Amino acid sequence: MNIAICDDDKKICSQIENIILDYSNKNCLKVKIDVFFSGESLLSYLAQGNSYDLIYLDIEMGVINGVEVGFQIRKVMKDYATEIVYISGKDGYDRQLFDVQPLHFIPKPIQASTVIDDLKLAMERAKKINESFQYQKSHDFYKISINDIIYFESQNREIKIVTTSCEDLFYGKLEDIELKVAGYQFLRIHRSFLINYNHVAILRYSEVVMSNDVTLPIGRTKRQEFRNLQINEI
Repeated sequence: MNIAICDDDKKICSQIENIILDYSNKNCLKVKIDVFFSGESLLSYLAQGNSYDLIYLDIEMGVINGVEVGFQIRKVMKDYATEIVYISGKDGYDRQLFDVQPLHFIPKPIQASTVIDDLKLAMERAKKINESFQYQKSHDFYKISINDIIYFESQNREIKIVTTSCEDLFYGKLEDIELKVAGYQFLRIHRSFLINYNHVAILRYSEVVMSNDVTLPIGRTKRQEFRNLQINEI
């Protein structure tokens, strides 16, 4: 696991780092940890092409706070794969963090068990993200990384699969696809659309904008269900 800790409190950084290192040593887990003491330094490092599997990110920092760092990662860098765990001594950030899609929120004072639970969850999600979806066209079989799939669209008897690099069509039913990707954070937002939650860039009441800038409708019967699910993720 490639992990970053970003907090302007050096004691907090050291505490989280020691918790992770202690756990990794006891469980033969290979981790690489980088520590940053400002949002600016973390963003500068990411802008150079570096990336992380998991970032523990403080909200209350100096010039650029954790909320802005999260927006930069998601909206500017278009990184929807990195898991973000927010750290804060205050409540009331739910609406601000909504579009950043954090994995979790850790309150201060830091509890070791919470840090490790989020590490375990990030590892579990990473395993699922790296798995593949398989479909058939004629006599050929195709495999696509789950992480690369943005959404599926039902078009009569065919399914349109849209990924980060291409689009394709194959015969099938959206209901069958939904069963195949169950457990991988795919959401049915409309009778014709099944989306990858990790590729949602903007959520509105009646539509979503995906990471490829395509806007998709949320069906009337799905709007409240989808909104509740999103809020419960925070």
